[in-house]
Amino acid sequence: MSDIRLTPQDMSDVGFAPTRTAITTGNTYQVRNDGNVILMFLKTGAGAANITLITPLTENGLAVADRILVVPATTGDKAIGPFNPRIYNLATGDLEFTTDEGTAITCAVLRKLG
Repeated sequence: MSDIRLTPQDMSDVGFAPTRTAITTGNTYQVRNDGNVILMFLKTGAGAANITLITPLTENGLAVADRILVVPATTGDKAIGPFNPRIYNLATGDLEFTTDEGTAITCAVLRKLG
């Protein structure tokens, strides 16, 4: 299992084609989160994927449950975010996520400016 850093791409009002990174099971993906990060997942392979967004926050001694995003098989196209740093960030300032299905799935990490 590896920790893989993904770098947010700044969104633009003139439009751009985001770079997507293939993601696989067994890895933990880390993204520097300033509260303006959006994750975009595209799934063209068979089998739906569960994306687990890790929530390290504890409130009044109770752990906040991890957020699960389901990306459907073959035509799955899902975006999620932005993410409140207080809820989603580790002490390092990073958001972390994993996937349970790695067949033909990619992620683009975008950062909303402003």
